[in-house]
Amino acid sequence: MQRSVIFPILSLLLVVSGVVNADSDSKKFSVADVEGKYSFSFDGQIVGVTAVAAIGAMHADGKGNVTEAVRTISVGGMAITQRFTCTLKVHPNGTGSATCPLANPAHGFPPVETFDFVIEDHGNAFRLVGTTTGIVVVGSGRKQ
Repeated sequence: MQRSVIFPILSLLLVVSGVVNADSDSKKFSVADVEGKYSFSFDGQIVGVTAVAAIGAMHADGKGNVTEAVRTISVGGMAITQRFTCTLKVHPNGTGSATCPLANPAHGFPPVETFDFVIEDHGNAFRLVGTTTGIVVVGSGRKQ
């Protein structure tokens, strides 16, 4: 009877220790994981105004900066090409945020846009959501 009680306890301890070991071996992310050229797209809406969609390309330097970034954004059916840069923050769990001033913001639109993102596929891809007040967008990007 003791054997039937000990076996489940040992099994539970092995499972828990495996989970602890797997967690302690898990990847810790940093801005270095976002490096290289990426293409991206997003779509959504300017709340209560019109639809918005964009495609673009950017270069991340692996030090928390996005440079050489350009997008074509369609706002209510009018296409605008915009250049921008971003400053990135990356948390150890692979989530992060981007603050992106636009070089040529459209009249009446914010000069700085913000996004939250999650790194996927070992830094080869990401998903994003816009966090700029009044603009709701979701999208993704992939290393070129």
